[in-house]
Amino acid sequence: MRKRNSWIQKKSVVVIIAVLLLIAILAVAAELGMKSGSRPLGMIEKIKNGNKDNNESNSDSDLDSDNMEGEDGERESKNDSDSELNTGYGYEMDVFSDKNNSTEKKTVYEKGYDLPVDEQENKTAKEELHEMMQAVWPIYDKSEKGDTSNVVLPNKTVKKILDKIESCSVPAFFSGREEHMCNADKFDAFLKKAQKGEKDSIVVYEVHEDGGIGRNKYIFDGQNMYVLYVGSVWNDDEDVISIDTTYTRIKEWNYAKDGWFTGEYCVPEPPERSETVDGRFRILV
Repeated sequence: MRKRNSWIQKKSVVVIIAVLLLIAILAVAAELGMKSGSRPLGMIEKIKNGNKDNNESNSDSDLDSDNMEGEDGERESKNDSDSELNTGYGYEMDVFSDKNNSTEKKTVYEKGYDLPVDEQENKTAKEELHEMMQAVWPIYDKSEKGDTSNVVLPNKTVKKILDKIESCSVPAFFSGREEHMCNADKFDAFLKKAQKGEKDSIVVYEVHEDGGIGRNKYIFDGQNMYVLYVGSVWNDDEDVISIDTTYTRIKEWNYAKDGWFTGEYCVPEPPERSETVDGRFRILV
C-alpha cells in the first residue's frame, strides 16, 4: 500500500512537470510566433494609423506640390505678363513671349501696323459702330445723295449726323472738313492726360462724306499711342457693312495749344512697299 502511494506521488510529479514543460513550450512558441510575423492588435492598429498618416502626408505633399505648381504657374504667368506689351484697351499682346514666336511678334510690334486685334475688342467695336449707324440711319435715308454710285452728302446732312452722334456723349468730327469736333472737351482731356504720360483711352467717331462712319479708339499706354479703327458704309440695300478693321501705333504725335492734333501713323515702308504711303494725319479738336 505504501509502495502504491509512492508510485502515485511520483506519477503526479511527472504529470505536473509535464504540464509545466508544456506551458513553457507553448509560451516559447507564442513568443517565436510573434517574432516570426504574428502581430498583436495594438501593433496592427499602429501600422494602420501609420499608413493613414503616410497617406495623409502624401496627400498633403501632393497638395503642396500642386500648390507649388500653381504658384509657379501664377508666377510664370505674371512674369510673362510683365514681359508683355499692354496695349491699353483691356488685353495684352504677347509680343515678347518665347512661347508665342517672340521674334515674329516683336517684329510686328516694331513695324507698328497691322497689329493683332483682340477678338472681343473687335466684336465690341463693330457692335457699337453698327448701333451708331442704325441711330443715324433715318437722317441718311432722307438725305439727298446725288449720284448713287458715288454718294456725297450735303453739309447740312453731315451736320445732322454729327449732332446725333454728339447727343450720344462721344466726340465726333467730319473727316472732310477742318472743323472743331463735337464733344471736343472729352478728346482734349484725353490728349492732355497723354501728354502727361497718363494711361487712358477714348472712342472718337468720324463721319465721311458718303455717309459712312468710322470708329476710332485711341489708346495711350503710358508710352505709345495706338488707334483701333473700324469703318462702315451703307451697301446698295441700305444695310450696314464693315469694310475695315485696323490696329496701328502712332509713330509720333503732337497736340498744340491751338487745338490741332497732328502726327503720323506707322505705315509700310520700302522695300516692303514700292510706293510711299502717307501716314500723316491732322485733326482739329
